[in-house]
Amino acid sequence: MENERGFTLWFTGLSGAGKTTISEIVEHELRERGRKVEVLDETGLLCG
Repeated sequence: MENERGFTLWFTGLSGAGKTTISEIVEHELRERGRKVEVLDETGLLCG
């Protein structure tokens, strides 16, 4: 898989809309398929 191209998925929406649940499912599926995954949640994106 050295010729893989990266991509970004952004899940946006209101609080409680299911973004975390969906992102966990997608993360699991991608890892099952042997893809490298990095997850950033809102705490990882907060700035000063």
